[in-house]
Amino acid sequence: MINTQVTPSSLPPFLWGVATSGYQSEGGYNGPGQPQNNWSWSEADGTVMPTGTAAEFWSRYQDDFQICQHMGLNAFRLSLEWARIQPTHVAQVGQAPEFDLAALDAYVERLAACMFAGLEPVVTLHHFTHPAWLGLDPWLSVSTLDRFATYVRTTITHINRGLTEVYQLPPLSWYITINEPNILVLNSYFGKQFPSGSTLGQAAVLQAYNLLLAAHVRAYNIIYDIYEAEGWSTPNVSLNTYCSDLYWSDKVLWDLLHCPQHQVRERSLRPYITAKAEHHETTLAQANLPFQEDLPYRVGRWGRKLANWVGERRFDPHAFHTFLQELEYSPRDSVCDFVGLDYYDPFIAHTLRLPSFSDFEFKTKGLRAWLMSGITSKWWNWRSLPEGLHFFCQTYAQDLEQPILIAENGMALRRKPDNSVATPRPDQLHRSQFLRAHIAQVRRLLQEGVPILGYLYWSLTDNYEWGSYTPRFGLLSIDFDAGTERLWQDHLGDRPLETYAQLVQIATGEIPDDNPKLNLQSLS
Repeated sequence: MINTQVTPSSLPPFLWGVATSGYQSEGGYNGPGQPQNNWSWSEADGTVMPTGTAAEFWSRYQDDFQICQHMGLNAFRLSLEWARIQPTHVAQVGQAPEFDLAALDAYVERLAACMFAGLEPVVTLHHFTHPAWLGLDPWLSVSTLDRFATYVRTTITHINRGLTEVYQLPPLSWYITINEPNILVLNSYFGKQFPSGSTLGQAAVLQAYNLLLAAHVRAYNIIYDIYEAEGWSTPNVSLNTYCSDLYWSDKVLWDLLHCPQHQVRERSLRPYITAKAEHHETTLAQANLPFQEDLPYRVGRWGRKLANWVGERRFDPHAFHTFLQELEYSPRDSVCDFVGLDYYDPFIAHTLRLPSFSDFEFKTKGLRAWLMSGITSKWWNWRSLPEGLHFFCQTYAQDLEQPILIAENGMALRRKPDNSVATPRPDQLHRSQFLRAHIAQVRRLLQEGVPILGYLYWSLTDNYEWGSYTPRFGLLSIDFDAGTERLWQDHLGDRPLETYAQLVQIATGEIPDDNPKLNLQSLS
């Protein structure tokens, strides 16, 4: 656990790294004889592209770790995939199967390789996916809490014993229990971008939030119980959210998790949350961020006002009863050791764009869906506002009184897997420019004494982006039509991995800021 009286001198070494997830990068899911997860049905019916081999991280991990080591990085975020660890090889709902000890040992091997490469593993336990045997909507059922707890307890115990006993390495130090619960919930039960059943709307959204937050609290305490029983050093455990300027889509989750510190119970939850929401709006207005106030932005502002109005009126404290019970029974005063933030384009007013009907990735059903897809922003339309990264980190650190881990930050280009389309972004931004601007804000935060634990870029390579290979976030490009070789130059001629390595080595003092010279050609 990190010292709650946060000062720069009390923080652990700064984490410079990259972020990945298993389903998106490992390969080997949802095919014949492979572990099946909740995306299996969508892949089978053609609703989304099949994952196939993805970026083949499962077999190329040694090379990827070596690249990160030579870049000067010291951290690597990866996920443990529940569907691989407790698998079925047929996509059908049923009873919980046995744990696959060979899969757990394989994860131990990869985590040990990560540590031997000088990279601190930041381990995610649930990154949007779950085993197919749980069905499409497990986070609407209270029984999932016990199943998730069993998975966490079995996995954490086995993996850390493997690291300590087989490899003589320390146990893992960094955990993210659940990745972006806000995106998982909204994309499942509001926007339908993720697989889900027929249940949609407010009740499903609130119940899923309720159980995901309860699952985090349960997992937090399980991890701490295991470490205390084994006599291991105290870990750092939290979750991460997708940054949003809409209070009801992001900050509300952190305020709920911090109820114990403010002695908030269910009966006093609404006034507490209402006050926090008002404070958030005031702080955001005072930040005076440099928005590009074009027509889509001005229309989007009205959409944000509507979303804020709806969020406030539909917030129901009673819907969080299971979560609040977990908090009440928790033997620990805190259930988060840090605040994990994923910063992309968090501003709701940026949701809309000028109409474009030539870059759809998924089939649309009906005229309304076709029109909405044409005017809503895609990955490569997300606007870059590095000053917003500073705002969220500074504001959350101050308000929540905890250090910040930038668990993801990235920028997408558009390139179809068959290379039939490979275009610049509408704003003409290159990834190297994006990196320079955002890491400048990280250094500014550190200079101002804001407690920042690390910066993890999403992602090391191009990968599977939830149904499609077209959005490209990688420091290393992949021509999926030709295989999974890592390419140092993207289709715009940019070499962002070299840029990131240079920026990290400047920040750590390995090379001078005024004469930065970097040579990584031996790895390319």
